Amino acid sequence: MDRAICDGEPELLPQATVAHQDGSQVVISVTMSTVRADEKECPVTGDAARAFVSLQQPLGDRVLRDATTRQPHPTYHERDVPDVLADRRWDPSGGHVTSRDARWSQRYSGPGGAMLVINAEPTTSAHRPATIATVPVRSGRGIITSYGTTGSWTVWWEVGQVTYSLSLEPPEGHGSTLQQFKQQFAGFTWS
Repeated sequence: MDRAICDGEPELLPQATVAHQDGSQVVISVTMSTVRADEKECPVTGDAARAFVSLQQPLGDRVLRDATTRQPHPTYHERDVPDVLADRRWDPSGGHVTSRDARWSQRYSGPGGAMLVINAEPTTSAHRPATIATVPVRSGRGIITSYGTTGSWTVWWEVGQVTYSLSLEPPEGHGSTLQQFKQQFAGFTWS
């Protein structure tokens, strides 16, 4: 779970603890103290900081809750996205990116400067462009849309209340056809 920090250096690193867990939920408490250079209290805006906890058993399908608000926190599973690293041509260059709007993103750099981005967000906040085509995604269908520049594509799929997307931006000055994108996507393995 992530908590916002200020522009200044944190006085303490974030500390996360499991406040409660049972067969249906895991409640996580995150605490952290940060101050700005001028020693004023930090507003809730800022970058996210990672905090880790160990669970007695994998989260699985249990609900993840914030101990402060008791609200469910969006949970994204590796099993619901392709295993991009199995295709050794892709390197997680952009790192794990989080934001305050409950969206998760991972960037990968690839052959010749290509960029691959996988996103996850609650379906209620997902906004996708017009459908261009569809493609098989595991036992369902994904929707393909354009992504920025010509020859760049995104495939979108839903799992429960989560919308995932995978975008491919070819190297600068190059593009890929819809068929090439479908072939690339079909070549990924899944957990």
